[in-house]
Amino acid sequence: MASPDYYKSHSSPRVPMLLVLFFLVINITPSLAQDTQQLIDHICRQMEEFGFCSQTFKENLKSPNADIVALTQITIERATDNATKTHDFIRQVLDNTNDPALKNALRECENGYRVVMESFDSAALSFFQKDYDSVQRYETVTPRAEASCEDSLSTPPNTQNPLTNKNRQMRILIAMALVSLHDLMATQHN
Repeated sequence: MASPDYYKSHSSPRVPMLLVLFFLVINITPSLAQDTQQLIDHICRQMEEFGFCSQTFKENLKSPNADIVALTQITIERATDNATKTHDFIRQVLDNTNDPALKNALRECENGYRVVMESFDSAALSFFQKDYDSVQRYETVTPRAEASCEDSLSTPPNTQNPLTNKNRQMRILIAMALVSLHDLMATQHN
C-alpha cells in the first residue's frame, strides 16, 4: 500500500469539469467576436466612409460571432433593400417634378437603379445556392449602373440632385458587397 505522501505528490488538482468549461467558453467567445470585428474593420477600412460601413454591419449582425459568409449576406441584403427603396423614391420624385432636365436625369437613375436592384436580387439567389462566381458576375455591373445615375444628375443643366445621400449610401453598399464577396471567395480557394 502506498503512503499518504505518495498520493499528495502524484495526484492532479481536482477542478470541477463545469468550471473548466465555463472558463473555456468565456475565453473563446471574445476571440470569436474579436474576429468578427476584425473582419468588419478590414472591409470598412476600404470604404469611403468607415462609419457608415461599420454601423451597417453592427445594426444587422444576427450574431456577435459572424463569419465572412454572414457579413457578405448582410451586404447583399442591405444593398438589395437600399436599391429597392431608392428606386421607389426616384419614381415618386419623377411623378412630382416638372423640370424636363431633372425628369430626364431621373429616368436615367430609374434605369440604373433597376439594374442595381435586379442584379442584387439575382446575386442573393446565387448566394444562397453558394454560387459565388455568379454572385460576383451580378455584382460587378452595379457600380457602373449606380454611377450612371450620379453622372446624369451632375450633368448641366441639372442644378439639383435629390439623390446625393442615397447615391452615396448605395455606392458604399456596393463596395462593401464587392469587398466582402472577394474576401469570401478567397477563403473558398484556400
